[in-house]
Amino acid sequence: MRYRAAVFTASLLAIAPAAALAAVPRQSGSNVFTTATPGAATGQRFNFTFTNPEDPSRKPHTINRIVIRYPAGTTFDSGAVPQCHASDAQLQAQGDAACPPASKVGSGLAVSDTGSTGPFPPRYSQSSISQFNGDNELIGVGTNKDIPAIKTVTHTKFNGTTASTNFPTFPGVPPPDQYTPLKSLNVQFPRRVENGRATERTPRTCPAVGYWTIVTTFTYVDGVKGSVVSHSPCKRPSGGKPPGGGGKPPGGDGGDNRWSPAPPHDDD
Repeated sequence: MRYRAAVFTASLLAIAPAAALAAVPRQSGSNVFTTATPGAATGQRFNFTFTNPEDPSRKPHTINRIVIRYPAGTTFDSGAVPQCHASDAQLQAQGDAACPPASKVGSGLAVSDTGSTGPFPPRYSQSSISQFNGDNELIGVGTNKDIPAIKTVTHTKFNGTTASTNFPTFPGVPPPDQYTPLKSLNVQFPRRVENGRATERTPRTCPAVGYWTIVTTFTYVDGVKGSVVSHSPCKRPSGGKPPGGGGKPPGGDGGDNRWSPAPPHDDD
């Protein structure tokens, strides 16, 4: 009897760490509008941090795709402000200077994690992020602060209320993979209106729950997907807001994390 109890206890101890790892998301943060007014010109705040659930002291897993699903009724207008038509080669060579200054619609900071434990290369490196308005797309240019010659170019494509971005991968040293991943990604898009046209507008109505739902899905190189559901507060006709504003759902901490070890779908 004692033997069976010992075996049962050992089994529970073995299962517990695995269950704990499954509950720890690879990503955390929020993606919300900058206004709570329905049908209004808005900006956006995109702030995420990435963690390795198997060992938080190690570098995170590498992302190669982000898909954002905005609430129905969200509108984007790439003709509202000047556009950048530079080629990727020009962007790699000239950086921000390849685009008209008036076409810049967002900026931020990306932190990469090499996983290094020695003095070189450094564990973390920073890149300044600029987002430029393109033809039905956003053009991202990341310039490494330590070595400005290193630049990253991304294209965020819009299809209705869905925005999709593929990310290039850079060599790295495992574990958990042979790439250099992002540790954090923070981008701010200010409200932008010219001649009555806005680059982005919130839906015309506010749901009864008092917030809009924005789902940001991250696909990793190993096929695992993780989603963060952000609640962006909105004003009902009475003018009230839900508790826990600033992108946090009532009683939450900025977003509901979901993950799945399924391979990416064609539309994600």
